[in-house]
Amino acid sequence: MKSPPALLEPRGKVDIDDYIVDIAWSIDGSRLAVAGGEGKVCSIENGEDTLAAREVGSHGLGALAVAWHPKNAVFVSSGQDGEVRLYDATDGKVLGRQRPSKAWTTQLTFSPDGSQLASAAGKQISLWNERLELQHELPPLEGAIAALAFDKSGRDLAAAINGGIAVHRLETPRYPVRHYRWAAPCITANFSGNGKFLAAGTQDGSVHFWYLATGRDSQMRGYPGKVDQLGWSGDSRYLATAAADRVVVWDFGGKGPEGSSPLQLSGHTDRIECLAYQPRGNFLATAGLDWRLSLWLPGKFPTPIDAHLTDSEPSCLRWSPDGRFLALGERKGKLSIFELVRI
Repeated sequence: MKSPPALLEPRGKVDIDDYIVDIAWSIDGSRLAVAGGEGKVCSIENGEDTLAAREVGSHGLGALAVAWHPKNAVFVSSGQDGEVRLYDATDGKVLGRQRPSKAWTTQLTFSPDGSQLASAAGKQISLWNERLELQHELPPLEGAIAALAFDKSGRDLAAAINGGIAVHRLETPRYPVRHYRWAAPCITANFSGNGKFLAAGTQDGSVHFWYLATGRDSQMRGYPGKVDQLGWSGDSRYLATAAADRVVVWDFGGKGPEGSSPLQLSGHTDRIECLAYQPRGNFLATAGLDWRLSLWLPGKFPTPIDAHLTDSEPSCLRWSPDGRFLALGERKGKLSIFELVRI
């Protein structure tokens, strides 16, 4: 059997004493922002030898999301109190506060160049500038928004809703919208990096995708339940999904996945809760209710190339933008950092 090309080496752990619901990395991998389910917002310094955590804010009833600016040392958080807050990452100072809606602000994402922040509260998408000043409110959508995603260019913003995905072209003054329809609720929105595909996990146990050049759609069925974990490989060839305790990977190379059988990778013994492909790379990380973190290289190895036991049930996985570090959040508040070391 071939030797594994890389391993995950533990680099440190820190306990924020709150259920970790979201994690965001700084562009250089030196810091992280963490959202806690009981309300904490923490800034984590990823030092050479230790991790240092500092609470910089809180959201009443619970924090829901964090997003780091792709160029600057600022990040945002949102929560069940409806607020969106902008923080200075160096000292934790709150630079701005907004309340776009009485509904929970559940989704946050920056455009790739950082010029716009999109937030979602209920059916409403709001667009902000880097200083958290409101730029535009898009017309309310037909249903509550389950996910937001910018494409690589930053021109298109996708929102997953009940009945498909709405894609807004962010061009003033009209902000035209295209609807990619599907009968079931879509709960993820995932643009491929090459700009060819838009994929969604659905509540009805299928993966649906559209060819963006033509609008033609297709689907992969047979999942045992809702599909809420999707991720594209860095080269856009593979789309990884989770089905119970298995990793299901569809090959979009050649003629594409239609009519083909996916790679089904086994290594977990309980439901996979988190899945993340390395940015601009082909290493895949998963974590499940078996308290196991696994590293994969789909298409090369049928089993995990490395694995670690966690301290409690995992809740969140995020790669640093350069793909060097992997952050693992747990339900009992532990944050662990691993470094991808090539052998």
